[in-house]
Amino acid sequence: MLEAIRTALKEAFPDLEPELSIDERGILTIRGECADWEEVVAAGHLAAKPPEVRNVVNELSLRGKPVPRKDYGPYREMGMKAGRIDTVDALIIGAGISGCAIARELSKYRLRILAVDKGDDVACGATRANNGNIHPGHDVKPGTLKAKLNVRGNEMYTRWAQELGFELQRCGILGAVTDISLKPLLEKAAENARTMGVFNPQVLDGERAKRMEPGFAEQGIEPAAAIWFPSMGLVDPYKAAAALAENAAMNGVRFLFNCTVADILTNDGRVKGAVTSRGIIEASCIINCAGVYADEISALAGDKCYTIHPRKGTIAILDKNRKPVYHSLMKLLGRSAQKKRNSDSKGGGVCRTLEGNILMGPSAVEVPDKEDLSSTQEGLAYAMSLGEDYGISNGSGGIIRFFSGIRPADYKEDFFIELSPVTRGFINVGGIQSPGLAAAPAIAEMVEGIFVEAAAKDGFPLERNPGFNPLRKRETEFRHLNREEQDELIRRDPAYGRIICRCETVTEGEILAALRSPVPPMSVDAVKRRTRAGMGRCQGGFCQCRIVELLAREMGTDLTAVTLRGEGTNILAADTRPQAGREAAGL
Repeated sequence: MLEAIRTALKEAFPDLEPELSIDERGILTIRGECADWEEVVAAGHLAAKPPEVRNVVNELSLRGKPVPRKDYGPYREMGMKAGRIDTVDALIIGAGISGCAIARELSKYRLRILAVDKGDDVACGATRANNGNIHPGHDVKPGTLKAKLNVRGNEMYTRWAQELGFELQRCGILGAVTDISLKPLLEKAAENARTMGVFNPQVLDGERAKRMEPGFAEQGIEPAAAIWFPSMGLVDPYKAAAALAENAAMNGVRFLFNCTVADILTNDGRVKGAVTSRGIIEASCIINCAGVYADEISALAGDKCYTIHPRKGTIAILDKNRKPVYHSLMKLLGRSAQKKRNSDSKGGGVCRTLEGNILMGPSAVEVPDKEDLSSTQEGLAYAMSLGEDYGISNGSGGIIRFFSGIRPADYKEDFFIELSPVTRGFINVGGIQSPGLAAAPAIAEMVEGIFVEAAAKDGFPLERNPGFNPLRKRETEFRHLNREEQDELIRRDPAYGRIICRCETVTEGEILAALRSPVPPMSVDAVKRRTRAGMGRCQGGFCQCRIVELLAREMGTDLTAVTLRGEGTNILAADTRPQAGREAAGL
């Protein structure tokens, strides 16, 4: 098999002299020099194609150029100097949607659980930059772990939303064609989706599609047929993650932010803990949900079994005055699909937020740097071009924000979830890219099963947490209350009568409730994600200064200690106001 892979690589990349090796698990390691990053990624994908290859460790380098690498040395030194700071049964690395979901799932047991994240809040990585789609599961390669967990996770979201008090809109997704000759392809796609377990896919004629979506007539589009997936959903991904984290905290899980894991401690092939920038945390089990750094954390644990290649995507958000044309999420099949895109990615499209903002994108570009969150002109242009078939002009008018995120893709383009056969007590939850948000409930369920089974094999059967409460009360959203409800709320708590964010009608009461929650946001951007204060047209131009004041007051610290998004992003450099002036201002 190695010779066949080597031959295929040489045919595709004549200048590459690949060194290949494969272990008994089917983990293929590839070394050599490539001309550019595109070749590195393409060679990794090509090497991963044989079914006998479980995954790829890609150690190809760039000819004459360094590949950006994280330097864990300073963080390790900080941790060793601080010494032991905690002892837990389960340490979860990463507090994105997967890490928070697993934390909540394991809080059903009598366990000391700590979740750590290098960011200043939950959902600071791929979850933050997600478009919020809860995919039905039809658009995933059949037979993959992604496909299985996507379908199961989509189904579980209804109970999640009910128990945890976050909004889930089952908006459905409609794929339309204007050429009747393509209808058999829709029927085949529906049958394949049924085989995969996707809920109730339907093929519609053109008239029924037009009745469902008046936007077709508005745009002068005549659908010949359409495929309808009613289980498509939308959530605010960071609000879902925060709800999971808060419920986990209610049930005894602790969270530690601004905490970079720099090393994994092992002894005789078993996990013993982790060295972090905050100190040493002893742990009987480590669950690796570290996103783009999951491969490196696994290697630190002595199990080098996959490589994450960062895939950057850019999203543009439009002002609410640009109303979505369609009620459901909609795709014109055979038209937008022709746009140039990354073949291993869905390629993005037109979506909307729960609050009604149109989202354009994301793009999908392979980059060597896992910290490269820059937005390029090309990435933004691609995102905006996706609106051409949906009644949205390709101009920049109406954009209130654009940003980029990194997808943590491995070379099999599948989830990599397993109890390590190399390092006992170490669970990998890697390669969680789209549809990772949709699959999150099923990912947590799977990891719980792995954890319970491993504990039993080690002779430590788990006890149920008798005080476990799966319910979390939904936060009050002033803007969604009627006038009578608003008046009554203000009578009970005058803080709800003080509008902080005028664009989104977010009150001081809502911000204070978030700051006093079980997992409080501790930066301006974290407050924005939790409450929407600063997400509107002015993007914090009016409300940011007041949010800084509220953060400083609630944290009991000086204004200069408040950050935009964690360590090193302090908004104010120094206090230049005389004390008398501060007292007069009530600060």
